[in-house]
Amino acid sequence: MGVLSDVNLLVKGYEGKQIFGGTLYISALSNPNFSPKYNLVLPDAVSKFYFFHVSSCNGLLFLDDFTGNSLIWNPSSGEHKLLPPTCLGKQDSYPGVARRSFFCSGFGYDPKSEDYKAVRFLENYFEDDKELAVDDYQVELYSLNSDSWKPISYSPQARPMFDQSIYIDGFYFWVACDNSDKFLIISFNFSDEEFSVYPVPYCYVWGTHGAQLIEFDGSLAVVTYPVMGTDKPFDIWVWNGEYWTKKFSTEPLQGVELVLGFSKNGKHMFLEGSNHQFLHYDLEAKELKDTGIRDYQLARMQLIHYVESSVRLSG
Repeated sequence: MGVLSDVNLLVKGYEGKQIFGGTLYISALSNPNFSPKYNLVLPDAVSKFYFFHVSSCNGLLFLDDFTGNSLIWNPSSGEHKLLPPTCLGKQDSYPGVARRSFFCSGFGYDPKSEDYKAVRFLENYFEDDKELAVDDYQVELYSLNSDSWKPISYSPQARPMFDQSIYIDGFYFWVACDNSDKFLIISFNFSDEEFSVYPVPYCYVWGTHGAQLIEFDGSLAVVTYPVMGTDKPFDIWVWNGEYWTKKFSTEPLQGVELVLGFSKNGKHMFLEGSNHQFLHYDLEAKELKDTGIRDYQLARMQLIHYVESSVRLSG
């Protein structure tokens, strides 16, 4: 067994006072008390990255930044693979583009072709435009089998959010905002390589409620919560393929900012506190505990469900 054989949860965060000067860390949590066990030794290439999000699938982690750097990492073996440059061309090949940014991505598995794939979004900022149009988004897809990127079409009229996303069973999901400031959920099927759109729970109202995508009992779920206030109840909604059903609500929790996810057995909830600490809430005992993990104050923490992987990234 590997060095992570007894670990099934990881937490991503940042150390340091500046988001672009901070240091990325990924902590392994011990079982069963969910306290920090140790920080993973990251690939050396990570030091040159400016991270927004880490995607995970079957024990592999996909790490990328807004400049186009990206890699796949297997923490079980320590092996990592730097991915080739974008297929979308250089900035100077697009007249009038003042700046470009890879602002959002996702990573998952295609069971039909037995291939790991990454999808990422590129924004083009034009010198004379204050507002960004959806037409200015470009999307590309990476295949581990072919070790290459290719452009793909994107039809939803909405901008996905990098810090409100999750992979579940062949699909990647993002909360997104359309041109009229309405929220919806965008999904990407790694087998069909197509995007779809889902509604959000009716109670999710811009300006008054926040939402976080999570996996609950193997299904897509959304946690909604009031933005204001120090004592926040959290509502957990589960998607059944046609509509949302409220699974349950928590009692008001003091000093909690947002829900990061649940344990696989559904008995433990993990949250980020108002002081950017990683919290553990026992749903049966109704006990809220501080695990001792802290994060940079402007970057969201991220909960990663982990399994050992024997996938080889080269040869």
